Amino acid sequence: MAVLAAVPTPAVALMTMVLVAAAVACAATALRPAPVRRHRASSSSGRPSILDVDATRLVAAVLAAIAAMALTRWVVLAAVAFVLVVAWHRLLRDEQAEAERARVEGIAKWLEDLRDTLRGSSVGTEEALEQVALRAPDAVREPLATFVLRRRQGFRTEDALTDLADSLAHPTSDAAIAAIRLVITGTAGAGRLYHTVSALAAAARDEVRARERVDRTRAIYRSSMTRLVVIAALLIGYLRLAAGELLAPYGTPAGQLVLLLPLALWGGCIVWLRSLCRYESPDRYRIAGSAR
Repeated sequence: MAVLAAVPTPAVALMTMVLVAAAVACAATALRPAPVRRHRASSSSGRPSILDVDATRLVAAVLAAIAAMALTRWVVLAAVAFVLVVAWHRLLRDEQAEAERARVEGIAKWLEDLRDTLRGSSVGTEEALEQVALRAPDAVREPLATFVLRRRQGFRTEDALTDLADSLAHPTSDAAIAAIRLVITGTAGAGRLYHTVSALAAAARDEVRARERVDRTRAIYRSSMTRLVVIAALLIGYLRLAAGELLAPYGTPAGQLVLLLPLALWGGCIVWLRSLCRYESPDRYRIAGSAR
């Protein structure tokens, strides 16, 4: 039957030539010196894309596609192999979520240090804030350094704290900064600040533990998916070499369309698992800014 005819050899050769040319182009890009980029502060709009990959990964993706094409002559499988290698490092890994967890852990360490400073010394609240900011964790060092700089430039402490809350952008730090502002403005007594900061530090530490549990679950899913992909690749390779007639129908145009169905279902499961591993961002408290 004409429908069940194998994919023409010229089409396979053309696809292979295209993949080889892409591999050469990616290799040239990988060997080219990387341009020097100016450092930019991270923001919510700078969320990394799943397609932001380096040239080395692109070369590996093209080689994987060539191997799949040479072994099976399935254009669909070659395309899936290319996309899988390109996006593998971000399928169940969210760099933005990892940065958020590091920021929450930095906030927890900052609050714990502030709690210990308030308990173990006789300095005032503003001096304690400055001392703690000078030895802040790396994840929150830049916002706290900016806070100290603004205080030394003559900004009111309330205004600098409002800017600090916007930079940290987390409900736990919002609550802590709101309590600190109440003490600085004289609305609340300084004696209660220690207990408030201690409770908020414990809450931030609990959130870090919860996010670590999510990361461990994500690592389990990633390991399971890796094993499934390796097993599937070995099984297809074995069947292609030992019993090629069983897979011959998939080499036809109709077979390629049929092959898209299980591959699409598998891709949908990956997207679903990725959505399950995302953090739910809590709503922030609103801190009214001071008139300047």
